Amino acid sequence: MRDTTFWHYLAELPEQEAAWKEWQSGLTGWHRFNTFYTHYLRVEGRRVKLLNCLTPCEQGYPRQVVENSPSDIKAVCPQNQADPIQLKFRDILIYTLRRETLHQALCASLNIKYSADRRTEHANLWHLGDYSGTEVYITYRIAPAILADTISSLYLSHQKSFILMVPTVKNITPEIQQFMANNNSVLLSMADELTLQPDGSFKPKRRIPECMNTGSKSLSISNRL
Repeated sequence: MRDTTFWHYLAELPEQEAAWKEWQSGLTGWHRFNTFYTHYLRVEGRRVKLLNCLTPCEQGYPRQVVENSPSDIKAVCPQNQADPIQLKFRDILIYTLRRETLHQALCASLNIKYSADRRTEHANLWHLGDYSGTEVYITYRIAPAILADTISSLYLSHQKSFILMVPTVKNITPEIQQFMANNNSVLLSMADELTLQPDGSFKPKRRIPECMNTGSKSLSISNRL
């Protein structure tokens, strides 16, 4: 499994948190999973009541978590279409992305001047810092309608070009690509431009100036739509 699968999975988590069992199941086979969770996941003091079904059927219902005791926990199909799955206590604990730590690592890899990671007035957007005077933001929500609204609101608020980091360019529409190009702004696809290293750092395939010099003004989009 390549790093791209990780970025795609991260884009599917609205708040970048999930039960341990779901992190494991979603990233099964990823050779950097241990590195990732050691550096960028933290356990919360919460447990899930529902789990995505590990043996999905046509109904698609999540499984109910039944805790009989700390050593007797099961994921039960609400439709009785499959046998219960035995779980460990850790499986139902919620693990959350350590966003600040991840954001600092991303900035270090791309020589972005990190300036106190903070969420913006846009619910799905974080401000990271700047690169040679250009403001850099990151979002994990890439549904076309949400992303289009985020990008347009960001530009209207500041009236200047910016760099927006996204997990992947999946679902990036030609309209979004054209809007970014027209406003001299850049979409940076982390799935296409960054690889996770054994020490937890990220290695860029290209530096930002190389990406900004591409004709489309959008990173790794033109050849992947």
